[in-house]
Amino acid sequence: MHRTSLGAAMRRLSFCILAASPPLAGCGAAEGSSALAATEIACSRCTVLKGGTVFDGSRAARATVVIEGDRVRQVVLGDVALGGVEAGGGEVVDVAGKTVLPGLIDLHVHSLSVAGPHGYYDEELHLEDHTKAMLRAGVTSYLDLGSSQHVIFEQRARIDAGELLAPQLFAAGPLLTPTGGHPCYHGSPPGDFCLFIDAPDEVAAAFEALLPRAPDFIKIVLESGGSRPLPRLSRPSVAAIAEAAAAAGVRVIAHATQAVDIEAALDAGVTLFAHVPDQERISPELARRMAAAGAVVVPTLAVTDGLYRLALGALTELDDPALADDVPAGVIAALRDPALVAELRTARFQDAARAWRDHAAANLLTCYQAGVAIAAGSDAGNPGVFHGLALRREVALLAEAGVPPIEALAAATRAAADVLGRVDLGRLEEGAVADVLVVDGDPLADMRALERVSRVYKAGVLLDREALALPRGTSLAREPRAGAGPGETCLAASECAPARSCSPAQVCAAICSDAADCAPGSACLFDGASATGGSCVEGDGCDLFAQDCENGAACVFWGNGSTSCWFAGAGSDGEPCDASFACAPGSVCDAASSTCSDLCDPRGERGEPCPAGKRCVDQAAIAGLPVGVCE
Repeated sequence: MHRTSLGAAMRRLSFCILAASPPLAGCGAAEGSSALAATEIACSRCTVLKGGTVFDGSRAARATVVIEGDRVRQVVLGDVALGGVEAGGGEVVDVAGKTVLPGLIDLHVHSLSVAGPHGYYDEELHLEDHTKAMLRAGVTSYLDLGSSQHVIFEQRARIDAGELLAPQLFAAGPLLTPTGGHPCYHGSPPGDFCLFIDAPDEVAAAFEALLPRAPDFIKIVLESGGSRPLPRLSRPSVAAIAEAAAAAGVRVIAHATQAVDIEAALDAGVTLFAHVPDQERISPELARRMAAAGAVVVPTLAVTDGLYRLALGALTELDDPALADDVPAGVIAALRDPALVAELRTARFQDAARAWRDHAAANLLTCYQAGVAIAAGSDAGNPGVFHGLALRREVALLAEAGVPPIEALAAATRAAADVLGRVDLGRLEEGAVADVLVVDGDPLADMRALERVSRVYKAGVLLDREALALPRGTSLAREPRAGAGPGETCLAASECAPARSCSPAQVCAAICSDAADCAPGSACLFDGASATGGSCVEGDGCDLFAQDCENGAACVFWGNGSTSCWFAGAGSDGEPCDASFACAPGSVCDAASSTCSDLCDPRGERGEPCPAGKRCVDQAAIAGLPVGVCE
C-alpha cells in the first residue's frame, strides 16, 4: 500500500481546497475509491474522524476529518478504510456508517422563553437548560432574536470570555417595534425587551441606548396582526432604522408576516427576514424581487408546525420519555395539561394553525423556486418548539416543503454561518472552527438521522452528552460566579452575595421576608422558584394617579412606597382581575377576592372621587403611600 508523506498530503489537500468549488467537489478520490487509503496524519494532538461520510456544509463525500485544537486541520477526501489513516499518536475515531457534518446553527432562538402553551408561566430561569439542550442536539451556534437584553448580553459576554460551556451566541437584544406592537402588546410593560419607534426622529435615541450593548443584529417588527390589528412601523421609520444600522455596521433582520411587510422592508434596503409570511400567500413576482435584492429568508416552519401539531394533539414528542433529557419537566406537564391547551384545541384555532402552516410551507417553496437564499432557524421558545430539538425538525420541514435535502442541511450550516458573517463556522474545511456533529446514518437519505446524535465537538472538545441531560443537573459554568452585588445581573441564585437573592428580574437583590426588610421604595416580592423566598425589588416610581406608564401599562403599588408599571387588564371597579392579577390602569387587584378596586386619594387632592355609594378606604399602611381604594 502506497504511503505519502504528510507534506505531500498537505500539498494535495491545499490544491483540493483551492480547486474545489464547493470544497468537496471535483477533487480527491471518487466515491468507493481507495486511492487515499494510506494517508498519514503526523499529529499526536489530533482527533481523526474516519470511515464515514462528510458533509462539509455544501457537498457530501467519503472523507476523513482531522481536528487539531479548536480548528479543523484538514479534510482528506476519499473512501479510506479503518487503518488507512495513521494519526501518529492522535485519537482515531471510527465513524463508519455515520455522517460527519458541521455543528448546526439556529438563526432564530428565544433563549429565555419556555416552549409551553400560551399563557403558561414558569418562574424559573431555564437559560442553562435551553443551552444544554442545544449542545446535546449539536447546535453549536445560535442567534437570539428577542430576550431581556441585560440577561442575554450578559450570557454572551460570559460565553465569549470562556466562562460557560455553550454554543456561540449572537444576539439582537430588544426588538424595535411601534408602541403596542408585537410582541410588547398594548398594556404590557416593555421592560428591556422592546424599544418603541413611533416616528423616524425616535430612531437616534433608540440606537444611542442600544449600540453600547454591541448587538450583532437589529431586529425590527413588521406585523399588522392576525386576529387583532396591531400598530405598524411606518415606512419612514423603517428607512431611518436601516440607515442608522448601516452607519453602525449592524445588519437589520425583519420579522415579517405578510407580503406588504416584505415590500416595506425591501423598499428600505432590508433583505434579511426572520420568517416567511404565514398570514397569506405571496406572489412569485414578490419572490423574484426578493431574489433580485439578494434577500435571505429564515422560514421558521417549525413554529407553525408546532402550533398545528399541538392544536391537533399530535405533538408526538410528548410521548417519548427521553424528552425529559432536553425539556424542563414543567413545560412537558403544561403541554399535556388539557386546561392549558384547551384554547388551542378549538376548531377555530385548529383551522387557523393549519392555514398558517400551509401558507408558510407554500411561501417557502415560492421563495426557493425564485432563487431566494434560505437559512435555517426554529423560533425555539414558542409552544412546542423545543430548544435544540426544533432545529432538526426545521431542516426536515424544509426538505418536506421542496428544498433538496442537501440544501436543507446547508441552510442550517454554511448558509446560516454566512448570514452571521462568519466564514469559519458552518463548514468543515481547513481553518474552520471545529464545531462538529456526528450522527448515525445519512441525513441526506433520511433527515431523522439528525436525531441520532453520536458525537458533538464544540471548538474541538468532545462533549459529554449524557452529563448534559437535564436530570443530571450538570453546571455549564467552568468557574462558578459568586458575590454579585445589588443590581448586578445574575443567571443563578448562587451568583449573588450572601443575604442576596437573584430576583425575578435577574438582578441580585436583598433577601426579605416582609416589607420591613427592604429599603423604602422597594417591595418584598416572592418568587416560588427561589430558594431564598423573597427579594427586595425596587419600583420604577410611576404615578398611581397620573397612570404615566409607557405602552398603556398600569401603575400599581407593591407596598413599602414602591410603585411599578405592570400588565394592564380589562377589569375596573368590582370586576374580576385577570389571571396575572391585572386590572385596568387606575385600578388594583385585591388578591384575596380576585376583584379590581379603583384607586383613590384619601386626602381628596388627586384623581377621581369614588363613585356614588362607595368610599375611599386608606391603604397607606399597606402601600406606604397616600393612596386608597374605593369600597
